[in-house]
Amino acid sequence: MRNKTLIWMAVWLASLEALALYAINIIAYAVRNGSFELPERYLLGGLFICALYLICGISQNSYAFDRSDARRIHVMQALRCWIGTMIIFVVALYAFKISEDFSRFWLLVVVLGGGVALIVVRVSVLAWVSKVRRSGRFANRVAVLGSPRLVNEAVQILLTHRGGPRLVGGFVSGGIPGETLQGVPLHGSEESLRRIIAAGRVDDVLLCYEPDEEAAFRAALATLKDQPVNIRLRLPSYLHGVPALGIDRIAGQAGLILADLPIVGWESVQKRCVDLVLGGLLLIVLAPVMLLIALAIMITMGRPVLFRQKRYGFNNDEFMVLKFRSMVRDGDGIAGGETGPDPLLRQATRDDPRITALGRFLRRSSLDELPQLLNVLGGSMSLVGPRPHAVSHNEHYAGLIDGYLGRHRVKPGITGWAQVNGLRGETDTLDKMRHRVELDLHYIENWSLGFDLKILALTVIEVGIGRSAY
Repeated sequence: MRNKTLIWMAVWLASLEALALYAINIIAYAVRNGSFELPERYLLGGLFICALYLICGISQNSYAFDRSDARRIHVMQALRCWIGTMIIFVVALYAFKISEDFSRFWLLVVVLGGGVALIVVRVSVLAWVSKVRRSGRFANRVAVLGSPRLVNEAVQILLTHRGGPRLVGGFVSGGIPGETLQGVPLHGSEESLRRIIAAGRVDDVLLCYEPDEEAAFRAALATLKDQPVNIRLRLPSYLHGVPALGIDRIAGQAGLILADLPIVGWESVQKRCVDLVLGGLLLIVLAPVMLLIALAIMITMGRPVLFRQKRYGFNNDEFMVLKFRSMVRDGDGIAGGETGPDPLLRQATRDDPRITALGRFLRRSSLDELPQLLNVLGGSMSLVGPRPHAVSHNEHYAGLIDGYLGRHRVKPGITGWAQVNGLRGETDTLDKMRHRVELDLHYIENWSLGFDLKILALTVIEVGIGRSAY
């Protein structure tokens, strides 16, 4: 029943999107020509676009409703498929030399109107799915089987999981029918569970066995593995909260994947290519600006023009970060100033007396970071990544924040996910630093080339606003 419901939901969504796209095709022609009677070429063109979009959506798993994660049905999935569809359509028009048969105005309205229509459909479906999920209608029906103690633990967790699966019951070897556990019925053992599965009342089975119950576990698995249900093994309690990414084998020994290198193989090639191409273009375009800034610093503050400081980079390797100097050199008797080996955990603050008038402008506009394009081209940094902290900051916060050094699993960046979320400036409290680390780790765990481009676009907006930077 559950699988049929999901299939019908996918068919319903695909039908709504196809109808919306074809309606946009008709509207676009009517606006251009004042008639709803479409010539054959526009009828066939609209059908081709709809079919191509549906094929793209199916191939990209766009209609795979996952009731435990509605984010899978995401607006961006529809837009990615739509952009790909229209690119293929336009290429086909020119390849078959029929581009002159279609109005440019019609094509523009279809592209823009189709995108808007898909957003409306997806957002509406997401809202409906979320509402239905909260009612429990789409909740997976779960049965728990295993030893009494672990079944009790699992039942307690499942009952307190808001918006989670619907518990069918607990199954314990030797259990007495009619008994309850946390208000959930207790049934017998594996055979009792098989009868309930046969009645179509169970979607998932969670196996919970003690380490010394291997025989019971194997017997239960043998009984259930041919049944039409998903079977999962509950991990030991000390692994609760640890993200398990899957199972891999090393020399034939199965093991949980707890962490993977975030950017490897082809992904690292993509990121490096973007750094080299975009970083090089930015350096060429901004070279005159950088020259003017260097001259202004020499005139107002004297040498040195650049501020160099050791920072930790990828794999905790030290490198020398470059910035335009924005502070006085050992001014006002402040130890270290900006040119010292490390600011001894003292970050720049609002109205910091060490910062010059020119330096304040450079910091607020982030122009002081431009020399880091050289770091990017040299390979010690990336355009996007966790911001590199001073050596003493790393040594200080590594002992206070769990996972802090996990930031160094990728190259540091000129900008990052934390910076476009309002954390560009001083982290004067432990909570602020902890939040910055959380955002950095979120970036690392969810990296994609699209994510990098999104951060770069948001950086332009964030710099324009100029908040939290001083």
